[in-house]
Amino acid sequence: MKKELVKIIRDIEKEEKVKVLFLIESGSRGWGWESEDSDYDVRGVFIQDYLKFTEIKEQIDLEKGDLDITLWDLRKFFRLMIKSNPSVWEWLSSDIIYLENPLRRKLKRIFLKNFSKYSLKKHYVSMAKQNFDKYINNEKENANLKKYVYVLRSVACVTWIEKYKTPPPKNYKKILKLLPKYVKDFFEKVVKDKRKSENLVGPRNKKVENFIESYFDKNFDKDGSTFKAGKLNKLFKDIIK
Repeated sequence: MKKELVKIIRDIEKEEKVKVLFLIESGSRGWGWESEDSDYDVRGVFIQDYLKFTEIKEQIDLEKGDLDITLWDLRKFFRLMIKSNPSVWEWLSSDIIYLENPLRRKLKRIFLKNFSKYSLKKHYVSMAKQNFDKYINNEKENANLKKYVYVLRSVACVTWIEKYKTPPPKNYKKILKLLPKYVKDFFEKVVKDKRKSENLVGPRNKKVENFIESYFDKNFDKDGSTFKAGKLNKLFKDIIK
């Protein structure tokens, strides 16, 4: 798969006139609960010619077979990084790397040093609520059970940040221990059943839903990020030289 992916990325670079800096796996494979039929959620960052009058690309998307590829321009990545965006952290902390670059490790260190715990928690709560409202709360008696896993992971990430004051680890097993036993047991059962197929429909779990909803109106202590725009501007210029 990696050989096929690299070829596709080289074709994208040639067609879009960009240079991809790094590529990682996100989604269920990166989190450790993939199914036999899970897609590969490939994410990466690129640079391009910024000294042109034509439109600058913010994002490139491509779906091919079981590959779901999303690439962000480095400027977009930086803008979201200083907002302590969780996608940025998860791309920087992924354990599955298809194309490495020392820059990714450097940006990971910068994120760890400067992120806002408040902003990161609020982002994860927002993700949980969006997925809950869209895929679970709108259903009647049955729902796609795998969506509970995505929502509960976001909730567990909030709990991790509150307890350890650090961004959450990628693998779900490390954060799952922070959830109540009945939630953890439900989570593990869904993951076990999900490994057989992505299409997993079953009765809604109101007790687990009440636990999830308790996070939506939580108040968090505020803190600010300490990212320095000047330093990131200098780093950006050094990268595109």
